[in-house]
Amino acid sequence: MAATSMHALLAEDYGGPASVRIAQVPVPAPGVGEVLIRTGAGALNFLDLLMLEGKYQVKPPTPFVPGRDLAGEIIALGSEVEGLSVGQRVAAQPAFGAFAEYAVAPDYACQLLPDTVDDVAGAASGIVLATVVGALKLRGRLAPGERVLITGAAGGVGTAAIQYAEHLGVQAVALVSSAAKAEAVLRLGAKAVLRSDLLPPGKTALRDALKAEGIEGVEVVVDMVGGPDVDGLLRCLKPGGRLVIVGFASGQIPRIPANYLLLKDIEVHGSSLDRLFRLRDPGLANGMREAFDLVGAGRMTAAVDAVLPFCDFAEGTRRLTARETVGKVVFKGF
Repeated sequence: MAATSMHALLAEDYGGPASVRIAQVPVPAPGVGEVLIRTGAGALNFLDLLMLEGKYQVKPPTPFVPGRDLAGEIIALGSEVEGLSVGQRVAAQPAFGAFAEYAVAPDYACQLLPDTVDDVAGAASGIVLATVVGALKLRGRLAPGERVLITGAAGGVGTAAIQYAEHLGVQAVALVSSAAKAEAVLRLGAKAVLRSDLLPPGKTALRDALKAEGIEGVEVVVDMVGGPDVDGLLRCLKPGGRLVIVGFASGQIPRIPANYLLLKDIEVHGSSLDRLFRLRDPGLANGMREAFDLVGAGRMTAAVDAVLPFCDFAEGTRRLTARETVGKVVFKGF
């Protein structure tokens, strides 16, 4: 590869999106077990915002290139790489560094893309599909005929979870915050929609709204949002149900009442992608291959809210922070 420098988004410090600028930086070299990827597109996640604010568990030394979701072509291999070759197209989830013209990623965090999935769809789907496979199939253990309540259902993970639930033969109940989002998730296959913006105060409001839809409870809740409403979510679970914690997009980590878990015999699972990736978990790998094949065949849609150049990073983060998006914000080109 001839290029030795590249354009990248560079976070000077943990000052949030305002600390990010476009800079010229050296092209990284792949280390042991890593590949170098020419970035075709990169997708924005809530965890990117948390990392930029220094609130995520991974805190790279500053300055750093943010971004955990990209798709592109492998152009170089480090030593001891398993199962990948130069010239292959992949979706990849490095710990950070995706928002640049070139990025390195561990081989275990790369998934081959079908020819029918372009870079925008690949970037929008990478961490999303891994998350829904881990949460719904591996941790939630959802079976045909069951129901799952999905919070933040109009986001990138939520929209994929609705579609993947249908693939599993599961009915998805979507929790969203506006009429426009309600319409969007119904089009994607949600069987019922609850509006958080219309709920009255109180711990039983969500359960009451669920009953108003003719649903006495769900087997699984997949929570992407966190915050103070965990009591309401637990009340929506049937006895023996499972709460799967995916993230804290609200920025607030909830406190879970252990007495309620005992009362209803509820399981609580964290769904950690990093651990599953590092272990090369066969359930995750097989599930991601299957899910990408569904996207490639048009049986699942990579929900993309906007495709912006990297120079419009501020607008992308504004849209995500304002909860305006249905699906993912994807960056392509500097």
